Amino acid sequence: MRDVVVAALRARYGDGWGTDVEANLRFSADAEALLQGIDGIHLLGDAEFEDGEVTLRVWVDRPVPDLMTADELAYAVFGRLAEEVFYTERRFEAGGLRYPFVTGSPRRGHVGALVMMGPYAADFADRFRQRITGGVRYHA
Repeated sequence: MRDVVVAALRARYGDGWGTDVEANLRFSADAEALLQGIDGIHLLGDAEFEDGEVTLRVWVDRPVPDLMTADELAYAVFGRLAEEVFYTERRFEAGGLRYPFVTGSPRRGHVGALVMMGPYAADFADRFRQRITGGVRYHA
């Protein structure tokens, strides 16, 4: 779905929307500064850039008992980084959670992902995937 949103924004604002390397570098520098004050997560290394997308990897420092807690951590990040336009979705992966996102303004945009990692994120993602698939580890 995120790709559909990006395509719609590029159709409206131009094909270069979300591809400005300088703007993405400034965005990642802002992210590094803003993420220092969030309780429960910390940034792992520098932002990664690939194919015009920014990936922010964060380590989850405490147990994630439920979906609300996972989303609260993600939105603590997005609440500091999101601009006029904002869209995200949640994906469960082996080893954690991925929140692909789009943010920006009519003039410039950023496409990327927030990746929550570490044993707490991995455990929660595994439990949630078990719940969805009806795995033996899930007990209602």
